[in-house]
Amino acid sequence: MGLPKVAITLGNGNLGTSVATDDGVAGLVLTGVATANLPLGTPKVIFNLSEAEALGITATGTNASAYRHIKEFYDLAGEGAELYIMTVADSVTLTQMADVTNASGASKLLDAARGRIRLLGLTRTPAASYIPSLTDGLDKDSLDAITKAQQLATAYTAQYKPVRVLIEGRKLDTANTATLKDLRTYTANRAGIVIGSTSNDGSASVGLVLGRAASIPVQRNLGRVKDGSLPVTSAYVNTVKAEDLTSGDMLHDKGYIFLRTFIGRSGYFLNDDPMCAPATDDYSQLALGRVIDKASQVSYQTYVDELNDEIVIDENGKISVPVIKYLQNKIESAVNLAMVDEISSFSAFIDADQNVLSTGKLTVRASIVPMGYTKTIEVLLGFTNPALQ
Repeated sequence: MGLPKVAITLGNGNLGTSVATDDGVAGLVLTGVATANLPLGTPKVIFNLSEAEALGITATGTNASAYRHIKEFYDLAGEGAELYIMTVADSVTLTQMADVTNASGASKLLDAARGRIRLLGLTRTPAASYIPSLTDGLDKDSLDAITKAQQLATAYTAQYKPVRVLIEGRKLDTANTATLKDLRTYTANRAGIVIGSTSNDGSASVGLVLGRAASIPVQRNLGRVKDGSLPVTSAYVNTVKAEDLTSGDMLHDKGYIFLRTFIGRSGYFLNDDPMCAPATDDYSQLALGRVIDKASQVSYQTYVDELNDEIVIDENGKISVPVIKYLQNKIESAVNLAMVDEISSFSAFIDADQNVLSTGKLTVRASIVPMGYTKTIEVLLGFTNPALQ
């Protein structure tokens, strides 16, 4: 027995620690020029702007455009944010970047990250001699990339590596916005187009929007005013200043992401977080898509341990009640704990009548009540005379 003593045994597993997820891990494909420390087509992970500078991506010189996107990302995401980057030649189009069959495109970066990237940005700075083909008011390359980006994201989601893609919308024809493509006519709920920019050269600040998304919880709208204005001193859509933009309502309704102002508020804000999908699509907003992605990952991590496990069947051939309660409670606890303050509620249901003995398949029906969003606040204001009441 040894000497008399007081024995203290530390318990473990009682806090209900939530499943770890990579909600804000981002990736950027950027136009660039090879450096000694960063050859073209080489995925790298960085955690601050200084690491990008050490790779040869600096504010001046041949990689200035890549630097801008990375800097604007860290201006919002902050030091320590995990960012995967890869530079490609200026001849590589956005459409080629997004093509899942292109082994040298974004898929190479996603593979290198081993499923950690949840938010992917595609940017391009073509050669000075490049003449954009304006189709439906935007560089055709930006529009063509939408379908490819959806295919890319869908393919990786099927591998339990969900990702949402933000594409640079280049050279928007601000003089003819009425003819601009309506992104709500697409069915690409994993892809969005950014047209807002901190520069008046026809580019778009994808790094900035990506940084905002990486710095907020999954359920939060990019345009939440309480999060404060963006750390920028100027904002444009192509060459038009954000404060002079008269077609903001139209651009918003057509599903574009851009920068805007509010009367009585200083600074610039994002308008919203639309994806290229009809407003009736459950995942037509980036926040809603990110919520379902996180829930799916938590569900996968929770139930993967249950594969090939035996379950008790009662005398009527039904799944026993204790088994049902166990499996329902397991997923409900995991999701509600991992996504506290990110969803309104979560519930799961298992039908006891499933013929598991014959099929070997168990179906769990789960549902999320997401957060609501105050997109419009209507105040009914008028005078009243107390003497007449």
